[in-house]
Amino acid sequence: MKLSNVLDRLFVSKTRQKLINLFFSHPTELYYVRQLVRLAEEEINSVRRELDNLKKANLINSEWRSNRLYYWANLSHPLLVDLVSLASKTSGFGLALQEKKVGQVRFCAADYFFLLNQPKSKNAIDILIVGDVSVKEVDHIIKAEEESRGREINYMIMDRAEIQIRRLKRDPFMVDFFLSQPLVIIGSPKDIL
Repeated sequence: MKLSNVLDRLFVSKTRQKLINLFFSHPTELYYVRQLVRLAEEEINSVRRELDNLKKANLINSEWRSNRLYYWANLSHPLLVDLVSLASKTSGFGLALQEKKVGQVRFCAADYFFLLNQPKSKNAIDILIVGDVSVKEVDHIIKAEEESRGREINYMIMDRAEIQIRRLKRDPFMVDFFLSQPLVIIGSPKDIL
């Protein structure tokens, strides 16, 4: 079953699904109501109702600035990691890797700080993709994500044999990546061991 179908069953409101994806795929961004209406492509009353629901659940914060009410993800909510992971799987590069014909992605994980759009070392790996994939197709997906995030993305693509070799040699890039406890977007660590 496609992840979008799972979300349809999990969250009855399409507007709520879209808002959760917007807020938690870019959790440090600020949004105002009209902007959310445009991005979600939903009616203003529906967006306002769901913003109120998300605010009551303490998933988002709000603040008046000048003449606009801005909303953003609550970065101290206990479900933040789960919602960021969910948004990464159902939107952006995670969704594109699953739905576009890039080949067989066995495993994909992203650095948590990358998903929060927080700076990290320039040499750090942001996304790791393991499988038999078209590098050209993945590159298109990553370029689109770079435009969306407004920053360069450091990513690695390798097959299962290569990750085994790097793991046995204790490759410092791989050790650092897995010690940072990345969020799994596709697959499971068992799929690459």
